Amino acid sequence: MNAHRKLGLLVAAFAITLPQAAAAKSGALSKSWTGTWQLDTGKSKFSSAEYTPKSDRRTYSVTGMRVTMRSTGVDASGKTMKWSYSATANGKWFPTSGNPNTDHIALTMVSPVEVNSETKLKGKPSAKSTATLSTDGKVLTINRSILNAKGGPTDDTLVFDRAK
Repeated sequence: MNAHRKLGLLVAAFAITLPQAAAAKSGALSKSWTGTWQLDTGKSKFSSAEYTPKSDRRTYSVTGMRVTMRSTGVDASGKTMKWSYSATANGKWFPTSGNPNTDHIALTMVSPVEVNSETKLKGKPSAKSTATLSTDGKVLTINRSILNAKGGPTDDTLVFDRAK
């Protein structure tokens, strides 16, 4: 390969990766997270009936790296649960409210459209997840593992459609 062609490929690769790197380093999550999301139980997959919710409606509000989430759902037994948190996606621990399986959450931004989370209950790990926003901003997919589940960790995929 001649030097001009190598230089052209290098410039093209740089042009493609630079905007992605700039977005990831911008320190802001995509504004597309903000809105109301409805769980699509037909598209979602759960490893146990015990951890299969009947419904879940979440509202996310994003400002920079801060995420505020409010959820109202009905669990497998028919019990309504309302839980929430407000946390910065910087890997530090923040309190949660209303979820009997967690009392703290730590969010880490992978990219403007992907966030990893870990939760604790009384100082012990309780769950891990990765939330990914689709490129069109219409679908939110959460791959979740509940660590303190009976019979071992779960392997769940929750698919949310944008409601508003």
